[in-house]
Amino acid sequence: MRSILVIERKHLFPGLSPQGFLPDGAVDLAALTPHMFFAERDYMEQNSHFKQVIPYMMLQRGAGDDARVLCYQRRAKHTEARLGGLWSVGFGGHIEPVDRSDPVVETHGLVMATALRELEEETGLNPGPEALRMRGFINSDREDVSSVHFGVVFTVDLDRLPGSDDEIMQLVSRQSEPHQARWIPAADLADMTQPGRGPDGADFEDWSRIAISGLPGD
Repeated sequence: MRSILVIERKHLFPGLSPQGFLPDGAVDLAALTPHMFFAERDYMEQNSHFKQVIPYMMLQRGAGDDARVLCYQRRAKHTEARLGGLWSVGFGGHIEPVDRSDPVVETHGLVMATALRELEEETGLNPGPEALRMRGFINSDREDVSSVHFGVVFTVDLDRLPGSDDEIMQLVSRQSEPHQARWIPAADLADMTQPGRGPDGADFEDWSRIAISGLPGD
């Protein structure tokens, strides 16, 4: 049995559930900590009364007009069948009991500790906490997979890491084994979120569309 961190929807959003991208400060995770607990993942995947807290990391290089985001297309037979074949701008995963023992928790909190663990597990990269910038949150009930998850969005600045764009992309691809991956100019992403307008005519997943719409270039 795999346990993951969840919070009851009524505690996360006492009133109506806001949809889409929520800016940093819209949710006080520290204040909500007493209401969070670990529960069986299989059960929570089918229970929309609870939200699973998920760090969601966007890998970036460059700034301004030169900013680019590492995007990838999930394999058709992805472990999360509801996301198979879709393009994504984010890497991430569940917060698990093991994350509580990470020394990073003391200085940067549980969500950051999980973000760094998931980043290394999924991409092979370990840029350190200083490379991560918390941007806001994702909440969406438009699809089954979105309705049971709550995203904490980070951008990850990879400019200090050695290697070319291609070398980093190859490392990430070896680790995460997507169908394919590409660096896409950040300025181009907004026009690619409509159905059928992603790379090769495919679609971006719901969370990626939301993250792209909520993060202006800087």
